[in-house]
Amino acid sequence: MDKNVQGDIQKLIDYSVGFAESLLTDSGEFFPFGAKIYLSGELKPVGYYEEDEFPESQKVIDVLSTVFEKELNGKVIRSYCIAYDVRVTNEDFPTPTDAIVILFKHMDLNCELNYYYPYKLKENSGIEFLEPWAEQK
Repeated sequence: MDKNVQGDIQKLIDYSVGFAESLLTDSGEFFPFGAKIYLSGELKPVGYYEEDEFPESQKVIDVLSTVFEKELNGKVIRSYCIAYDVRVTNEDFPTPTDAIVILFKHMDLNCELNYYYPYKLKENSGIEFLEPWAEQK
């Protein structure tokens, strides 16, 4: 994988996991949010708000995805991510487990990457992260 792609992935993951962890620690939940990297390499966080204090997560994801795809196709940005909270099950987690998902796209990749960061909220408001994994879509 190209160094620019790897660098963008790491920047977006570091930002997203850190911000989601802060929100989870403060309130125990978070609404989807995103971040984008301009052609210059500058990272910009992006949120969505539309008069509704409790928007449907899928609506927020759809709006962010539409905006980001337009900017990616127009070569305004080179990569973006959308982070949201899910419950996952797989071989390692047979019972549903909370996870932060970071959907990642880059102009130099022909696919979407999803990074999963399972976690458990601790009683003292801390977070314990479990083994993360990635999937190519």
